[in-house]
This record gives sequence, structure tokens and C-alpha cells, in this order.
Amino acid sequence: MKISVSWLRRYVEITEDPRDLANDLTMFGLNVEGVHALAPEFRGVVFGKVLEVKRHPKADRLTMCTVDVGGARPLNVVCGASNVRAGLGIPVALDGAVLAGGAKIKRSKIRGEVSEGMICSEIELGVGDDAAGIMELDFEEKPGTSLDGKLGETSYVFDVEVTPNRPDLLSHVGIAREVAALYRRELRLPELFPLEAGDAFNVTIENGRDCPRYAAVLVDDVVVGPSPPWMQRLLTSVGMRPINNIVDATNFVLMELGQPLHAFDHDRLSKDAIVVRRAKEGETITTLDGTLRELEPGILVIADGERPVAIAGVMGGMDAEVSEATTRILIESAMFDPKLVRRARQRFKLDTEASYRFEREGDVGIMLEAASRAARLIADMRAGSPLARCTDAIHEARSLEPRSIRLRTAQVNRLMGTALDAADVAALLDRLGLPSRPTGEGLEVSVPTVRRDLREEIDLVEEAARVYGYEKIGLDEATHSSMFASASASERRSTGITSYLVSRGFAEVITSSFMDPGDLERMGWDASDERSRPLRVANPLTENQSTLRTSLLPGLLGVVKRNAPSECEEIRIFELGKIFIPAAAGSGLPREEHHLAGLVARSAAPLQWLEKERRADFFDMKGELESLLEQLGFSSGLTMSASRERSGRIFRWHAGSVRIAEGGVVAEGTLERFDVDSPIFFFDLNLDAVPVESMGWPRFSPVSPYPAVKRDLCIVVSEKVAYTEVRGVIMRNAKFLDSIRLFDYYRGGHLGEGKRSYTFRLNFRSADGTLDGVAVDREVQRILGALQRELQATLRTE
Repeated sequence: MKISVSWLRRYVEITEDPRDLANDLTMFGLNVEGVHALAPEFRGVVFGKVLEVKRHPKADRLTMCTVDVGGARPLNVVCGASNVRAGLGIPVALDGAVLAGGAKIKRSKIRGEVSEGMICSEIELGVGDDAAGIMELDFEEKPGTSLDGKLGETSYVFDVEVTPNRPDLLSHVGIAREVAALYRRELRLPELFPLEAGDAFNVTIENGRDCPRYAAVLVDDVVVGPSPPWMQRLLTSVGMRPINNIVDATNFVLMELGQPLHAFDHDRLSKDAIVVRRAKEGETITTLDGTLRELEPGILVIADGERPVAIAGVMGGMDAEVSEATTRILIESAMFDPKLVRRARQRFKLDTEASYRFEREGDVGIMLEAASRAARLIADMRAGSPLARCTDAIHEARSLEPRSIRLRTAQVNRLMGTALDAADVAALLDRLGLPSRPTGEGLEVSVPTVRRDLREEIDLVEEAARVYGYEKIGLDEATHSSMFASASASERRSTGITSYLVSRGFAEVITSSFMDPGDLERMGWDASDERSRPLRVANPLTENQSTLRTSLLPGLLGVVKRNAPSECEEIRIFELGKIFIPAAAGSGLPREEHHLAGLVARSAAPLQWLEKERRADFFDMKGELESLLEQLGFSSGLTMSASRERSGRIFRWHAGSVRIAEGGVVAEGTLERFDVDSPIFFFDLNLDAVPVESMGWPRFSPVSPYPAVKRDLCIVVSEKVAYTEVRGVIMRNAKFLDSIRLFDYYRGGHLGEGKRSYTFRLNFRSADGTLDGVAVDREVQRILGALQRELQATLRTE
């Protein structure tokens, strides 16, 4: 939405620098995406000094002027203005200059005398409305000095991002209302033509839901011609092309009040009637762009007594177009069903300023006001004589009444973390045009039809917060009641996980919740894998975002691919997010699971002088995952299983029968399909399987002052027995065990087929005294007995 600052000044006082205003509006809740300076558009115009003025020999109303423009000789310029005189400083358009309207100046003969340039008026330069005489410059410059940027006021235009729920901001008055609230200034509403509602014209609405309101104003004695220069400049500044005074008046109201209008040639409306109805089979219309369009049942049209004359809310038709021959017009101001407007716009591929606003369902209360504003503009331009009596067809009168919303002061303070009383809140809302009256718990707020986005109490709290100032929230030391003061258990866990992984050298990434269907083939998941059947989005933005992700891994691999050219020496990334697993056929909604996934690749550690560079491997990833699982409360009791799948070598960690996490190495084929050339190791943790309160604050215990006793234990087990199982048995059966470390692993050789050997360093320590060797040996024997019973382990003797 383009907003002209010069236009805004018609309704509210603005003394701030436009860039400061843009920043203040952004902080107030409006996103000003850009500020553009629009200087008067002319080039090749220089400062000149009139040296001599003589009468034209062949024309009484023309003069011959000798003008100094700094060249080798003065120029001869023919001028028709009455105020030209010797000694005057004037703007001179030289041969080849271009004026504000696009006119190009060239050396020419006027009534037989050569004119080597043109002395310009304000209107020709686009810096004023005076066309009666040449522009007299009240400053001195060296003749020949360029006047680019030195004449007229530089105007500024904002690019404002307007969200779909705020159609009231699709107008200059709507933005001016925000400026007035922001700076506590008076809002000056535009002047209207006095209208009296009645039956001035025959309007029929076949379905009130299709058209909740339709106002029609008649204007006689119409004289079609150019609109005033000031109106043309304002329309041009926001990207609208001036056409004629009638059309420009309706477009001006569109940009001023946000209400689309349309003007019909009254005398070209058959049977002196307007009918708002659905199109009939076989009907056609030639729209204002000159295209013949075939209508279909279901398209909402404006018809006269015989045929469609406009596609409702989208574009008018040529059959009732205003032309130079028009002497009577009917101004339409209506509200149409947004869904019907959207259907027609998509069907005919017609994006218009009107359809953009109708699709966002504007203010049903402004119909008559907008029509009367257009009538006032037409009357002021002497382009016609509006009739005081008009037609205003309303489907439901209650829709024009303000809504009432109860607002609890305690709720405002709880959500904002403030200590405001009801009068304070009322004052904040009153600045936005939201009057209220006190009630027992707070306020009853009256919401006008222009603010259709305000439906619930929380909406009013948000309005109060932005007027109060987001930057002030939380600064009141006397209050600590904000709902944001205490994070939920799941938020604390996510924060803890993020902090832990960042401390381990990982970087957090955020990828899209949508997934490219091609990722299914690239990942190589089996057809039986539930991740290979993603949910398809009904209306995707692009094909590569047409499904909901079933895993975080494709997004992470995409991050590695995009960062491959940077040649990062080590890759450690993770993401916390949701995945979406389809439900079985006919069993309801999909599962939304919270997952944590990470990748480890390239160097195991940053390059350093002390140790040689080592590439990351499976055990680096496994160590990070198991360390994190310990932080989450799984210090023991986990089991691990392994399998080889198309997507790679996969290891899974279980707590009982519940799968907690999986990890492994990404298959080479998958890496090739993602165009990644280095081995990648991954982990994927299902946070929904982890108790929310599992990650708490670190707990510390006193360090024992007594020495540790070390024992090495070397056992032989079946290769089907995982390290975690051995470690779990030792941890459950050891007393005084201070630490356990695996420092040797062996398989093959004299151990025989299907066997493997683990050698552990066990540290025993008591907090009550020094342990003797006999006590420690008894503990080792207890551990060995448990290993033999539960895992059929034997002591390795050679």
C-alpha cells in the first residue's frame, strides 16, 4: 500500500521528518517497508535572468525575451505570460528539456520568430497549480545553474505492509487515524456532501449475503474533463493514472477512505435500474480493459434492467462507461461478499485496487460516507450537481451498529505486566477511536464498524499495548505479573537443550515446515516407513513446498548443501521443530511430534597445533547424543539396537519399549542425491517421548576428600550385546562406583566368531572414608557375577 505523506497532511498535522515518522509508525504496529522521495519530475531546466522584453512583431499577446542562461550568448525566447519583465529570475527549459508532464522542449518557430527554449510556469514544472503566468524565482543563482531539486517540495511516499485483518489501513484516512493516535493529535476528516437516504434510484439486491449494502448517488449536469492538478499529483504519487475528473474523484475516495466506488453513465443504464445478482448462463460483458468476458453462473455482477454492466467488486463494463458525452452519472458505493469477489478475480485474472480491498472485507458503515465524499469532490470541481436524495439499501441494519466488548482491567495488567487502572486503559483506547464506559471489572468498549478486526478481549489488550508502547512493557519495577515472566516446562526444556548444544559447538538452524516431495526419493526411505507418506498442502505456494515435513533431516541436509561452497571446516547444526506424521486411513488428524535433530560432519574439532586434524565419525555423534540424553535424565536404562536401511546405518535408543532417539550415518546414495560430498552423521530425538520436566537445573554434590581405588575389568560377550547393555548392568550393580570408562575394544582373533571384548576402567570412591582393596574386590566380583547372569559374560584371561 502506497501512502503519500503530503496526502496524509490533509487530515493530521505532521511535523516529523518522514523517516522518523516511518520508524515511529513501525514501532506503533504498522510495518513501513520503504520510504521513497519524489522530487518534481523535470530535467534540463536552468536558472535564467530576463535581460530585455520586446513585443512580438506578429502577435499582440506574445513577447520576445532575451534571456541569460550562462552560455556564450543570451537566448531568444518567445513568451506569452503577462508577468514577464526585465531583471526577473526565471526557470528556463532549454532545447531537449523534459517537463513534469513529459513534454519535450525543442528549438522552434512561433509565429515566424525562433524560440530557443521555454520560460516555465509552476504547473508546467509540476511544483504548483498556477498556470496563468511564468514562475518568478525569489532567489539568485548563477545563470545556467541547474534547477533540479531546487524547486517545489520533495514529497515522500511510504510502502506500508497491511495485514489482511486490517483493511482499515488501506487508506490515507486510516493511516492518518494511526498517526493521530500515535502523536495525540486531532484527526481532520474530509468534508462530505449532505445526502438524505431515500428511494432516489431503483436498486434491487437479490441476495443480501452477496451484497450487504448498496448506496447509489445521482449527479446531474456532469461535465467530463481533466481533474485539478493537485488531485492528479496526489493520485500519481501513489501509482494511479489520472483519467478524468469523474473517475479521478472515485479513485481519490478509494485511496482516501479505502472504499472502492464506481461511476456509471446514468443514461446508458437500461430501464433506469440497478440489480445486484449472480450471472446467468451465456451472459457476457466487455470490461473497461476492452476484453470480452464470458460470465458463468455464480459470478456476482451489477446489472441494469437488461444486461450486466460490471463484475461486482472487480471491474466495470464499457456499456455504461463514463465518457466525454456523459451528462448524468450514478455513483455506486457497495459491499460485496469477499469470497465472490475472490472467485471472480481468480476466474478472470483481474487484480484491481477494488478487488484487493473487497477481498479483505472493509467497513460496511462507510458506504454512504464514501459516496457523499465523491459527490462533494465533484461539486467542488464544478464537474456536476449531486442530488441530495440518494438510495441506501441495507441487508441488515444491525451490521451498522458498533460492537460491544467487555475488557477486564486485571486481564490487561496481567498480560502487559502493568499496573494501569480502568481510566488509564480507557484513555489508551480512546486515542484509537474506541470509546468505552466503566463497568464493575473494567470497561465496556464500543468498537466501530471500521475496526472489524477487533472481536475479542485479547484484541483490545493488544491495541492498548501498542498505544502504551511495546518498549515500555516490563519496565515497571513495581509489577511482576506478566504472563511472560515464567516460561512453561516445555519452553524451559527447549531453552536448556539449545543452551547445552550451543555450548557443545552446535549452531541452531530453522528450516521450513514444508517439504519438497523430491526429498522422499532423496532420503531413500522404505515404502513402509511412515515418513514416506507426507501430507499434501491443499494450496501450496510452490511445488517444492507442497507437503508437510515428516522429518527434520531433509531440511538439515539442505542447509549443508547450501553452505557447501563456504567450505566450513566443521559442521555441527541442530534444529528443534515439529514434524507431521499422517494418521492411518480414516483415523483422524495427523500426529504433530516435537523433534530435535542434529548433524555432525567434516572435522571433529577446530584445527589446532597440538593435535592432528581428525574427521568426525559415528562415535562423535553418538557421544553428543548420549551426553544430551543424560542431561535429559536418561543416565541409565537405555538400550540400543542397530539396523541397516536404504537411508543408511541406523542405531536406535529405547527406554523400555519406547523409542527415544535414532542416529547413524547417512547413506552415500542419499548424500549424492542431496549433492553433499562429505560423510554425515545424524541424530533424531523424539522430545514427545521425553518427560517435560526431565531437564532441570544442574545438581551438585560434595567431592569426596578420600582417594579413589581403580580396577580394570575385561570381559567377553556375544557381539549381539551392545555396550549400553554392559554399562547399564555395571551401573545398577556397583556400589561406591565413581566413574566408568571404556578404554579398549576388541573383536576377532582368538576370541572366536561372534564374540567381542570390552575393557573398562572402574573408579571406586566412598564419601565416608578410604576404601580398602578387599572391599573393592568384593564389588568387582559382584559386578562380574551380574554380568554373567544377565549377559552371559565371561572374564577375559588372555
